[in-house]
Amino acid sequence: MLFLYDELRKLAQQRLAKENPGQTLQATALVHEAYLRLNAGKNSSSWDSTGHFFAAAALTMRRILVDNARRKNSAKHGGHLDQIELNE
Repeated sequence: MLFLYDELRKLAQQRLAKENPGQTLQATALVHEAYLRLNAGKNSSSWDSTGHFFAAAALTMRRILVDNARRKNSAKHGGHLDQIELNE
């Protein structure tokens, strides 16, 4: 189990290294979130191989980072505000 965690952390660190500076998500949090998403509703024996699991983990980490970026950008650009029309 320790091998699995170490490999997932390395994968998370590689993913985060490709992100823009200012990323607030840390490798440990990324690993934990990815693990939770991977095991939500799935039996751990459903993976064909370790390669299959790590490929799914990498894709899940990427999706988490994209979701995080979208959430930050939407709030930054007023995504949480209601639009109203101004009449003259």
